[in-house]
Amino acid sequence: MSDFTTRETMDAIDQTPPVRGFFQKTFFPDEQTHVTEKVEFDVRKGKRIMAPFVSPRIGGKLITRQGWKTNQFTTPKIAPERVLTVDDITKRAIGENVYSRRTPEEREDELLARDLTDLEESISRRKEWECRQVLYEGKIDVRDEDDGVDVQIDFGFTNIFVLGADEQWTLATVDPLPLFRRIRKKIIKDTGRAPDMMIFSTDVIEDFTTNPNVIKAMNVLNMKNVEIRPRVVDPALTFYGRIADLDMDIYTYDEWFLNDEGDEESMVPPGTVLMGHSDGEGQVEYGLVTQMEDDKKFHSYEGKLVPKVWADEKDEIKKIRLTSRPLPRPYDVESWAVIYAKRGEGV
Repeated sequence: MSDFTTRETMDAIDQTPPVRGFFQKTFFPDEQTHVTEKVEFDVRKGKRIMAPFVSPRIGGKLITRQGWKTNQFTTPKIAPERVLTVDDITKRAIGENVYSRRTPEEREDELLARDLTDLEESISRRKEWECRQVLYEGKIDVRDEDDGVDVQIDFGFTNIFVLGADEQWTLATVDPLPLFRRIRKKIIKDTGRAPDMMIFSTDVIEDFTTNPNVIKAMNVLNMKNVEIRPRVVDPALTFYGRIADLDMDIYTYDEWFLNDEGDEESMVPPGTVLMGHSDGEGQVEYGLVTQMEDDKKFHSYEGKLVPKVWADEKDEIKKIRLTSRPLPRPYDVESWAVIYAKRGEGV
């Protein structure tokens, strides 16, 4: 593997199944690469213009074309590295037979391949986190204290609803369903598309399913507007049921990540409900990656993942780096909404 060119290694990575999380797979399923670090895209917000009536004696009336807004963002750079030392390839690997006859060269190839997989998975986790930030906050904070990087990519998301103390779903007098109907109607009015799924945090799903008004909607004879029948889709994703008159599926997503401070954090923010579309809210844009290689020249690559393997003869180490510049971007920031449903949670 160490003798492969950057382009050959990129081709090999492209042939491996992607390690993708639920947020990217569901809400940003499409991907596009670019030949620049900055990406531009147009956001068009169409209005419901009706064709005008005209007199039989004239040809027609002019209607204006709908405008759009062009956004430009610099794609954030992600570049995790691993170091390979002499000790790594001369010692027996974990699980390897005590009397193994494997050579250091064989161990080197295996370790490099394993490191490449680990780096790819770490990038996938960061990409899933980026999708999370766009969905729940509408912005991504790109920070690197060592290099003094502190940039915010803000898409201008405002569909955030914070419930007051007298609107909590633990109260018997509060019915959550009218709120869902209002938010769904707002999204349809603003975008022309009807959301069809909701992602509940684990604490909120308990408040929802035990709410007396929801229980009543489940038990009304011959109607059963709300149907709660939990089914595990995978270890992190649970399908809970449906709200019939909203054509809305209900899920919980139990996944965690280590944040930049080293603390474990849930991928779905506590106290929240996300209402969106199962066929996606946008796509991931990948910026151009430029790096210096063995010929001491800079080379640029259009791709989702760009590897680099190089040796430091003086210190007798080999390094492997995997670089990516992903940016999840929404098509329309009016097409989904976030509810902060528990008191004490919010923005």
